[in-house]
Amino acid sequence: MKHFLLFVYVLFLLPCLYATHERAGEITYKHMGGLNYQITLITYTYSLSPADRNELEVFWGDGNSDIIKRDAIIKMGNDIQKNTYIGSHTYPATGAYTISMEDPNRNQGILNVPNSVEVPFYIETELIISPFLSFNNSPVLENPPIDVGCVNQPFYHNPGAVDLDGDSLSYKLVKCKGLNGQVIPGYTLPQASNSVTIDSITGDFFWDMPFIQGEYNIAILIEEYRYGVKIGSVVRDMQIIIMACDNHVPEIITINDTCIDAGDTLVFKVTAKDRDAHQVVTLTAVSSILQMPNTTAYFNQGVSNHDSVSSYFIWATNCSHIQKQAYSIVFKAQDNGAPVSLVNMKTVMVTVIAPAPQNLKASPFERSIALSWDSTCSNAVGYKIYRREGPSGFVPQHCETGLPPETGFVQIGETRTNANTFFVDDNKGKGFKLGIEYCYRVVAFYKDFAESYASDEVCVMLDNYLPLMTRVSIEQTDVQKGKVFLKWSIPTDIDTIQYPGPYMLQLLRGINDTLNMTNIRTFYSLTDTTYVDSLQNTQDKTFYYKIAFYNHSQQTPTLIDYSDPASSVFLKIQPSNQCLRLQWNANVPWKNKQYTIYKYNQQSAAYDSIAITSHTTFTDKLLENGQEYCYYVETKGYYDDSLIERPLLNKSQICCGIPVDNISPCTPKLSGETDCIDVDLTWQLPYDSCFDDITKYYIYYSDQLYGDFKLLDSISDPFILQYKWIHPQSVVGCYVVRAVDSMNNYSAFSNKVCFDIDLCNPYRLPNIFSPNGDGLNDYFRPFRPYDLVNSVQMRIYNRWGNMVFKTDNPEILWDGKDQSNKKDCAEGVYYYVCDVKEYTLIGIRIRNLKGSVTLVR
Repeated sequence: MKHFLLFVYVLFLLPCLYATHERAGEITYKHMGGLNYQITLITYTYSLSPADRNELEVFWGDGNSDIIKRDAIIKMGNDIQKNTYIGSHTYPATGAYTISMEDPNRNQGILNVPNSVEVPFYIETELIISPFLSFNNSPVLENPPIDVGCVNQPFYHNPGAVDLDGDSLSYKLVKCKGLNGQVIPGYTLPQASNSVTIDSITGDFFWDMPFIQGEYNIAILIEEYRYGVKIGSVVRDMQIIIMACDNHVPEIITINDTCIDAGDTLVFKVTAKDRDAHQVVTLTAVSSILQMPNTTAYFNQGVSNHDSVSSYFIWATNCSHIQKQAYSIVFKAQDNGAPVSLVNMKTVMVTVIAPAPQNLKASPFERSIALSWDSTCSNAVGYKIYRREGPSGFVPQHCETGLPPETGFVQIGETRTNANTFFVDDNKGKGFKLGIEYCYRVVAFYKDFAESYASDEVCVMLDNYLPLMTRVSIEQTDVQKGKVFLKWSIPTDIDTIQYPGPYMLQLLRGINDTLNMTNIRTFYSLTDTTYVDSLQNTQDKTFYYKIAFYNHSQQTPTLIDYSDPASSVFLKIQPSNQCLRLQWNANVPWKNKQYTIYKYNQQSAAYDSIAITSHTTFTDKLLENGQEYCYYVETKGYYDDSLIERPLLNKSQICCGIPVDNISPCTPKLSGETDCIDVDLTWQLPYDSCFDDITKYYIYYSDQLYGDFKLLDSISDPFILQYKWIHPQSVVGCYVVRAVDSMNNYSAFSNKVCFDIDLCNPYRLPNIFSPNGDGLNDYFRPFRPYDLVNSVQMRIYNRWGNMVFKTDNPEILWDGKDQSNKKDCAEGVYYYVCDVKEYTLIGIRIRNLKGSVTLVR
């Protein structure tokens, strides 16, 4: 009996060995070399529990596990014990591995973990060993995963994640896990007066506010990213103990998120205040900035004072601190209130900005531009080169790196080393236009894609060593006798040493394109700057011109270069209802900024200016359909080079058009109903004005849902908005309506209205009939009414399986006689099989009916 009692006692004690134990924890890792990693497993446990773990089993994620012995114990007070386990493992290859630990069980009484004493404690960390990225160390979490708060006071926590690799960190709340790494059934976030949130960037956890005393657990997933690629994660499972107290959370006063130029020193004040009189406030900070090797940052950690305390954060930055990800500094203010010491946290994000490249210079050479600049930070990995036409006036704002799209700059190249501070821009081999100002900026970029401030802007124009086209103006419009007035400038920057002269110019012309340009006139003097090209079809064609510039000092002229081609202004007109849409185009090397539209005035027999626009389209409205109107457009432009004449005025050909009603009428909105005999359709128009020009409606029908529509009928009165289809073979089908106007413009199809068999009476058969000649129920026939039956195949059998009647008549009309001998069939039960062909939206459908009918006389 004693042995039995002892056995019962041991069985009773066994659950206690696992109960009231794990409170919080996390796993972090450090790269030791090659594929070897060292992990640090930290747990916080209930110190009074008999289930004290001197060792824990860690699963490495590659199919292996090890028993890791405890390295250190720290008694934290309040029945809380910190345990540290350190172990190492060599992985077989690159890949993604989940390092995990599971231990029974959690401590008893966690309010948001149902029956927590029976729930295992599980934590995991993801290690990604990539062949494409350098080895990684997980962030280290400086603030402990167990914290205390008060009822009806906001609760703050930040893991204090420090990542010395400079990787980007992202935070999110996830559900706590238990047995086999599965989400704990019934787990919920702690209840709050308002909300429970975490800042995905700073990691600031905010519980606003707890209102029930007790212990709670939450899990924070901290993910690491390098160059936009995930490289690992750590899950912190933390415990929050909420107690009753009359203490208040301290207040932290400091700057908001900021940035600083690399090379400058960041100095700002941090103040912590406590509204509860005579309490001591202690101020600390956690940041990777303070843990960098040979750090240049300083903060007086642990400074304390009654009611209020202040300290300065000082950081002398340099180029090595430049990174795209902002640095986080987590300030912690803690009072000495009793029984609960309350904490507030504030995160300040600091971005170190790379200085702009200096001394950008641009030098033109023939059709290209050479750029050079000075580097500012040796750790830049390259430079992005941007260009636009004309000055931008852009001034970067504080913290504004790179070049925003609204500046009009476009990246046209880059260099891939810090030492390469030279770039030749030849516009991808196409060269640049003379007389146009080109502006540049350069931005340095870094290994993690961080960008510097943009350099100062530098603008340059090519040397004016060629004649430039300035006028291509249509002076007479005709299919045979048209005239084009041409003009060009005199070059001012000729290299007279290389090309001493005299000079020769050839005027080249192309029709509709620049592919086959031919010489139409040769000039031997630079003072010849105009020409009229006559006898051309200026009504239908676009003309292109350019100058071939030669040095004629030798017997054979030497080509210096071609000017940029310039086209005539070509006007097109698109007619519409009571309006004409004008559209024009001119491919010219200068900038056209203004367009004047001229319209022929029949009363004055002259062209009047009717509009000025900066666009290349214009719509002349309120015109009369069927009447001809004529126009031309005059463009107004300029070269950036102020030495070239301004403005540059050029005319299009005269173009005429006749407004015509080609606007589709309003689309009807269709509705309908059916009684399975007739179809009633009605439609509406969206506006009263829609009736003005409608002359007819067309009704279309398709007997299938996705079939082609065929014209069913039409209505010639625009005010009749209904149609009745009487006794169609089948009402099943789809219907649409279109409106037509007086110019035979069709509207879009209306919405589709469909009817299917399920709207109508089904085909049903009785189970008894009496063919005794009394005129009542003498025939076996279907119940009426029935709809949408195409045909049937009815077979009726006696009890021995002999067929006594068959028909394809939907009415059946069996009179109770054997169809083979015309004799009366005996009373009794007969069996039928009937295939019913019915009209449906997907076509003829066969429905099989099987049953029995009783014959009585």
